[in-house]
Amino acid sequence: MSIKMIATDLDGTFLRDDHTYNHRRFAKVFRHLQKRGIHFVAASGSSYPRLAREFAPYRDQMSFVSQNGSVIHVGQQMIRNYPIKAAALARVMHVLDRFYGPNDINQLVISDPLTSYVDQQMDNHNLAIVKTFYEQVTRVPDLRHIFAAQPGQDFTKISINFADHIDLQRVAATLDQYLPASLIIENSGFNTDLIGDAHGTKRNGLALLQQHFNLSADEIVTFGDNENDLGMLAMTSQSYAMQNAHQVIRMQAGHITYDDNNHDGVLKTIEQLLKNE
Repeated sequence: MSIKMIATDLDGTFLRDDHTYNHRRFAKVFRHLQKRGIHFVAASGSSYPRLAREFAPYRDQMSFVSQNGSVIHVGQQMIRNYPIKAAALARVMHVLDRFYGPNDINQLVISDPLTSYVDQQMDNHNLAIVKTFYEQVTRVPDLRHIFAAQPGQDFTKISINFADHIDLQRVAATLDQYLPASLIIENSGFNTDLIGDAHGTKRNGLALLQQHFNLSADEIVTFGDNENDLGMLAMTSQSYAMQNAHQVIRMQAGHITYDDNNHDGVLKTIEQLLKNE
């Protein structure tokens, strides 16, 4: 079966560790994809504005699964988002305050489809890190009451970057026990957990695009490196875990890239796939 769509995670997968990529090589690959009618998708825990900036020259010709699947765009048109109910959002804030203090959390971010919000007390160092992944960031007087201050707004994702001394496996066990069943928590690497509506996953976002473009699963190629990529990798037999991925991820993908994210692993694999087409 021929390839009709390629979807890749960004950080730790398509991007190098310094959050850059080989622009010249990608431009050449992208031209070949367009000639063959292969649609390119960026799927990430980051916000749409960050993804649109990373792929600015191509954004009208590709699609985006952002915020781990809570927001889906075809080009610049948002076709779906999965908001968190206000009561569930309030519950998350309550649970975080109950179990974690200010020294346990480096960055707490609440996002709507385009804008991400942080508390005005966040220091400049952590704010700079947040802006790397979320682009459009606004400080608010009290993040924990943002849903009350903006009652009509759809909030789609909560991102929590924990301090190094926090055991993320214990975090997942704790939050799974106390959070509403309507929410899902997924690890996106870098000591960060993402919480959103249970339907807002990369797998569901990519499935929506699959339906939109009328594709079968075996016409899709996926790339990933972390837990939040597993659902997307499981969608198709043409799935690739990165050479630098954890062994658990590598074991569940159909293939493993020859090169890691710092050596154009995704682009080299795509080039080889196009040669074999």
